[in-house]
Amino acid sequence: MKILRFHFPLALLLTVGFFLPSVSDARVWTSTDGRKLEAIFESLEGDTITLKLRNGQKVKFSLSKLVEEDHEAAKRFDLVGDDAMTMASAKKIDYLLARNLGANEIKSFNERLPDDLFVRRIYLDVIGRIPTRDEFQEFTDSADEDKRAVLIDTLLASSGRASHLFNYFADMYRIRGDFRRELSYEPYAQWWRDSLESNQPYDEIVREMITADGNLGHNPANGFLQRDEGMEFDAFSNFGQVMMGIDVSCAQCHDHPFEEWTMHDFYQMAAFFGQTQRSTGNYMAASGGRYRASIPGAPEEWSQDFRKFTEKSGVDLDNRNERRQFGWYMTALGLNLADNDEIEIPVPKTIDEVGGSIMAPLTLYGDNANMSGKSRREALAEWMTSPTNERFALNIANRMWERAFGQALVEPVIDFPMNWEIHTGQPEVLQFLAQEMVRVNFDLREFMRILYNTQSYQGFSTYDRPVDEGAHYLFQGPVLRRMRAEQAWDSLLTLAYGSDIDHVYGGDGSFMRELLDVDFESDTMEEVFKKFEAYKKTRNKGEMVLAGTSTLTPSKPEVPVVDGIKMLRSSRLAQPAGGTTLLAEFGQSDRLVTDNHIFDGTVPQVLALMNGPVTTRLTGSSSQVVEDLSAFDGPDDKVRGVFFTMLSRYPTEEELKKGVAIMEEYGDDGVRDLAWVLLNTPEFLFVQ
Repeated sequence: MKILRFHFPLALLLTVGFFLPSVSDARVWTSTDGRKLEAIFESLEGDTITLKLRNGQKVKFSLSKLVEEDHEAAKRFDLVGDDAMTMASAKKIDYLLARNLGANEIKSFNERLPDDLFVRRIYLDVIGRIPTRDEFQEFTDSADEDKRAVLIDTLLASSGRASHLFNYFADMYRIRGDFRRELSYEPYAQWWRDSLESNQPYDEIVREMITADGNLGHNPANGFLQRDEGMEFDAFSNFGQVMMGIDVSCAQCHDHPFEEWTMHDFYQMAAFFGQTQRSTGNYMAASGGRYRASIPGAPEEWSQDFRKFTEKSGVDLDNRNERRQFGWYMTALGLNLADNDEIEIPVPKTIDEVGGSIMAPLTLYGDNANMSGKSRREALAEWMTSPTNERFALNIANRMWERAFGQALVEPVIDFPMNWEIHTGQPEVLQFLAQEMVRVNFDLREFMRILYNTQSYQGFSTYDRPVDEGAHYLFQGPVLRRMRAEQAWDSLLTLAYGSDIDHVYGGDGSFMRELLDVDFESDTMEEVFKKFEAYKKTRNKGEMVLAGTSTLTPSKPEVPVVDGIKMLRSSRLAQPAGGTTLLAEFGQSDRLVTDNHIFDGTVPQVLALMNGPVTTRLTGSSSQVVEDLSAFDGPDDKVRGVFFTMLSRYPTEEELKKGVAIMEEYGDDGVRDLAWVLLNTPEFLFVQ
C-alpha cells in the first residue's frame, strides 16, 4: 500500500496545533433566531441545558431555543462530556508529533483517510467489529462537517466500547473465567465487564483489585489476587508488568543482568503482599513457626459446625464422592482474601543469598508507600495510583497509545526502561500523554477520545516502519496491523447477524457469586447448606448460568443460535474460548502469560475463512449477503453493496466493472462468489 502525504508546510502544522486546552476552544452554539454563543457544555437535565461561558458564568435555558444540530450535540455531550478540552488536547499531541517529524525531515503526517476507510478503522478500534452496511452508508452519506467526532463519541458511548476494551484487558491481566480451584472465575470476568461498561476510572479499578477482601461472592475484584493463588511471587512478576511496565521476573532468582533491579528489590516490593491471606491452610507465622489460617470473618468453630450440620442433613461424608464435593465447596469458601498480621510469606528457601528471609515492604522506585494507619495492600494501592507516581500514568497511557496506533511509543510495554525518554522517538508526546491521563482522572474513554481525534490517528496506516537498529517510528500515522482474534470473530458475526450481536449477553457469573456470598456471622447453617447443595448440582457450569429469579435457582442465558453458531461476541464467550475454536485459531491469548496474543497466520485460519460455518452462512445456499442485497436493483448497486458489507469501502472502477460482469452472468450466485472472494482477501483481516 502506497502512503500518500499532505504537503502542508511544517510551520502551518506548528501554528495550528501549539496551544494548550482552553475554554476559548468551546463550541459555538446557535439559537433558533441565529444568535451565536461560545460556551462549554455542562449538563442536560430534561429539556434544560446548562452552558459555561468564557468568563466562567453558567447559564441555563430550554434546549428548544437552540437549532436541531445543537440538540444532537447536547445529547452526545451528555453521554461523553464536552469536547473542547478533547480537541485542544488532540491538537497539542499533533503539534508535539509534528515538531519532531520536522526535526527528522519528515514533511507531514500520512494523508488523511477517506471516509470509507476511516469508518471501518474507527469501528474496529473502538467497538471491535466492522460496521454493518447500513452503519457504513449512514456515515459516508452524511454531509456533517463534524461527523467523525460525532461517530467517535457515539461509538465510545456504546456497549461495544466496553466489549472490545475487555478483550484487551483480559489479555493484559490474564483474565480467565473457567473453573479452577473448585470455582468458576466468571464473576471476576464479569466484574471487569461491568467496570468498563460503567466507565470506571482505571486507577479505581486497580485500587479495588489490590485491596479486595473476601471471596468471589463477596467481592469479585479479588479474582486478580486469587488468579495465581499458591504462586504468589510469580503473581508479583505479572503485577509489575501490567501496572508499572517493569518486568522484574528474572530478579526473583538473581539480580537483573541489564537493569538495576536486585533480588532484594524484587522481594521487598513483593512483601507488600507478604501478609495477604489468599486461602485457608498453613502459612509461616510472623512470630516464627507455622500458622493455620481459617476462613476470614468466620467464627473459630464455623467449619466444624457446618460439617456437623451437613452430616445431620443426610450427607454421608464417609462416601468418597460426597466428601470430595464438600471439600470442594469449603475450598471455594476458603479462597478468601484478607490482611492477616499473624502471617508472613518468606523468600523461598531455594533462592540463594536471601532464601528464607522476611523482607520489609519497599517500593521499587520513588518514595516508599506511606504505611501509617494502613494495611500493606492499602498503602501499596495508594502509592501506585497516586497522581505523583508518573510511572503508573505513563504505563497505561503508553498501552492505550499502542492500542490505538498499533505500536507503543516506547516498547516493550511490559518492560520499558526507567530512562524511557531515550528509547522513543517521541518522548514529549508520552510525557504529555501521562499528564493528560492524570488530568482526565484516568478516564480511559476520554483518553481514547483524545487519541482518535488526532490528525495522526486519522491518517493512512504506515506499512514500512523503520527496521534499522536504534531507529524509532515517529507516528506519521498508525501502523498497518492485523485484526486481533476477537475483532475477526466479532466482525464475522456482524456479517452473519448484523449489529444485534452488540446486545446479546451470555452467562455473567451471578449464580456462582450467589453460592459463595456467605455471611459467616449471620447466615444460618441451613441457608449455607442450601448453597452447598446448589453448588454440587452446578459445579463446572458456573460460567454458563445466571442467577435465577428465585433463590438458588440457576437459569440459562437466552442466546440465539443460528446454523449452530452462538450469537455471542468474543467478550461474552468463555474466557479464553478454548483450543478448538476460531478464536484460538486466530491467536486469542491462552491467558497464561501477559499479552500473549498471537498474530501469526496459519493454515487453519485460511480454512476457517474459506469454508467455516460463518462463511457458509454468508456465502452458502441461504446467503445472508444475498438476502441483505435483495432490495438492490441493478448489478452495479449490488457490487457496491457487497464491497460495503465485506470491506466497508467503495470498489475501484476496475473492481466495479469486473463485479458487474459477474452479477450479469451469475446473478445471486455472483453475489455469493464475490462475497466469498472479498472475505478471503488479506484486506479483510487488516486494520488499515
